[in-house]
Amino acid sequence: MANTCEFVVGKLLEIRVADGYRSVEDIDTMIHMIRLNMMKLGPSDKMTIVADWTAVHVMQPETAARAREMLATVNPKVARSSILTGPEHPTTNLQVVRLIREAQNADRKHFTDAKQLESWLSPVLSAPEAVRLRAFLGIDLAGW
Repeated sequence: MANTCEFVVGKLLEIRVADGYRSVEDIDTMIHMIRLNMMKLGPSDKMTIVADWTAVHVMQPETAARAREMLATVNPKVARSSILTGPEHPTTNLQVVRLIREAQNADRKHFTDAKQLESWLSPVLSAPEAVRLRAFLGIDLAGW
């Protein structure tokens, strides 16, 4: 599976890291995809990011450093940003928490629970974006 990055509905940027971040080149490819999508925004527009990093495992130091740069670079265009990882990877989770802290954006958070992530992002989304977020996360719409 390939890593993906796209606006499907509104200004909700969906990032799915299905192939992981195994190298600096993987991060550079994602940076390129993010930049292409950001070109679709107006000068004063901000985006909300949902990133599924559940397939990401502990990154090598140079890859993690580039990931931190990726996060920090988009800060001015971010309304809120979330990264979802799996609870079964505590070392990866610690690395992601550190990357988020070092990217220095209080509107960016890490989650290991999709419903908690959804609860945090939803207040800044339009109704269609909120529906799309639940679909992206695989949250049953009938239960809401």
